[in-house]
This record gives sequence, structure tokens and C-alpha cells, in this order.
Amino acid sequence: MEPIRAIDQHRQNKLYNIGEVLGILKPEFPDLTPSKLRFLEDQGLVTPQRTEAGYRKFSDAQVERVRVALELQRDQYLPLKVIRQYFEDLDGGKNPALPINAPTANKLRKSLKFSTMKLIEESGISNPALKEAQEVGLIGQEPHSSQELEIAISIVGLSQFGISPRHLKGLKASADREIGIIGGVIEPVVKKRTPESSAKAAYYAREIENRFANIRSQLLDGEISKLDK
Repeated sequence: MEPIRAIDQHRQNKLYNIGEVLGILKPEFPDLTPSKLRFLEDQGLVTPQRTEAGYRKFSDAQVERVRVALELQRDQYLPLKVIRQYFEDLDGGKNPALPINAPTANKLRKSLKFSTMKLIEESGISNPALKEAQEVGLIGQEPHSSQELEIAISIVGLSQFGISPRHLKGLKASADREIGIIGGVIEPVVKKRTPESSAKAAYYAREIENRFANIRSQLLDGEISKLDK
């Protein structure tokens, strides 16, 4: 894990759109999507510039911040608030050490489980919002998964716009339908029960999910872009 690297002086004025950022980082982070980049922006980890038309433009420094944030999530499984604090210390002129989890935590990564108390502490979700999220099926009972922690963090972010878990029933239903489609595609692969079938099924599932996410993102972008006209 490397710290944020210095950017060459002759490249520091170059700006990249979202597609170009994906092209740079996807070889290292295959799961990266436009929606993930927007999420990192929403969480205050990166602050891309905006064109007059409202399009995001990332500098080399911002691309590097994305890389570091994704590495810390993937390799150290650190909460976003820890990563955000690291960046804030850098922006404040400090020289913080890279936040590193213990080796045991590295191995656990996405298999980590959280108690309800820990979920609330890490995400900042309120008890009423958590209860509502559980009622609509967005979050289950403890122990909670890392995915549920990310859902809780997003719910907290959406609350500032007056959006509560009950407004997200459609998202849950859509996700369930997508899971059904993916399950139908990978079922024949899983049934082969060969040494590589599990890895192949996971790869297919992730590829399909990425395509779904991109279509969803483009549909939303198409509508949101109309607001700039």
C-alpha cells in the first residue's frame, strides 16, 4: 500500500472525465463503476471539478485519491470515515501515516460482521432509520455484513435530501430482480462443480452486475442532465 504519490508538474493540469478515470483505474479495480465514483464524491473523499455543463472532471491528484481510497477499502477494509479523516489530515498540511488494519482484519475483509451497535457507530444511522431499513428488507438482523454497513452509510447520506428507507422499496425490489437474473445465468456454471466453476460463476456475476450498474447509471444521468438545460 503506497501513500498518495506526487504528480508530475507537466501533468497536473490534465483533467479526466468519468469514463477516462474508469479506464485508468479499472485494470486495478475491476468493480469500479460510475456510481461508485459518485458515491466517493458524496462521501467527501474526492472533489472533482465541474464544467459549465455540470460534468465532472478529475485531476491527476483526484484520480490518485480515488486509487488510495479504493486500495484502503479493498486491502485494509477501513471504514470510509477513517479514510476521509486521512485525506482531511493531508489537506490540512499534516503528514499522517497511512491507516492500516491488523493482518487478521486484512484476511477478513468483506467477511467481517458487525453488531447492531457497531453498525450504528460506524454509519451514524439512527435507530428509527435502521428499524425502517430492516422492515423494507434493506438491512437484516445482526450480525450485519459489510454490505449492510455500506447500505446504512448511504441511507444516512440520503436522509439529508428527505429520503428515508421506505422510499427505497423499489430499489430493493429491483435488486432482487437483478439477483434473480444473475442467478439464472450462473446456475449452469455452478452445477458443473469443477474446481474453477465457483470462481467463474463469481466472475460472471460481477461482470453482469457491472453492466446492470452502468445501464442504471446512464438512465439516471440521462434524466439528471436534462436539469442542466
